[in-house]
This record gives sequence, C-alpha cells and structure tokens, in this order.
Amino acid sequence: MTDRPNPAGPDDAAGDGPLTLRAGVLVLWIQAALVALLAVVEIVQLVRNGTDQLEWAAWIIAGPLAAAVALFVAGRLLVNRRLAGRGLAVAIQLCAIPVAFFMITGDSDAWVRVVGALIALSVIAAIALIVAPASRRALVA
Repeated sequence: MTDRPNPAGPDDAAGDGPLTLRAGVLVLWIQAALVALLAVVEIVQLVRNGTDQLEWAAWIIAGPLAAAVALFVAGRLLVNRRLAGRGLAVAIQLCAIPVAFFMITGDSDAWVRVVGALIALSVIAAIALIVAPASRRALVA
C-alpha cells in the first residue's frame, strides 16, 4: 500500500467516478432501456393490430427510439467524463417533465398516474445526481 494521495480525490476511490455520477448514469441507462422497451411494445402492437397510417406510426415509434439512444449516449459521455453528457442528459430529463405532469394530472387510470409519478421521480433523481457537486467536479470540459 502506498502513502500517496489519491489523485482522483476522496469521492473517487476506485478511479471510476464518484458515486453520484455512477448512480446518475445508472438511472439514465435504466430510463433508456425502459423507453426502448416502450418503443418495442408499440411496434409489436402496430404489427399485431395493423394500421393504415404507417407514416404516423413511424413517427410515434421514432420519438421513443431517439430518446432511448440519446439517453444511452448521454450516459456514455458521462462515463467518459465529458461535460456534454450532462447537458444532453439534463435536456432530455427536462423534456420528460411535461409528460410526467400530464400523466399525473390527467383524467386517466390510477396506473397511469403511478407511472407518471415514477417518471417524475426518476427525472428528479437523474438531474440531482448528475448536477451534484461531486459529479460536477468529476466532469471535464
């Protein structure tokens, strides 16, 4: 064991980033997986039920797929400690706030409200973890 101080800092004992940044990336990747799963479910439903408006169906599926890819890319940028990943991740999270708001306050079933609340909590958690002081110190321009 050496007596040299850890150049990565006290929050980064393993050298792979502070806990807040690692947890934030985990939340982003879980969101990406769930949004991709949503897109796959939509594709299966469209194939099973058939549709005569294929252009609209393609746009409806393209949105969640693009969001899932962007969430994954933001997580990869954060793993590589790039500041651009934080901006991308926060921008995507801000886009999810209206979705969660209307799911919670809309006139819908209770399960839709619960899912909306879970989305809102994951958005808050992701933003809080990514902009935490330890995460901010770990990111380089």
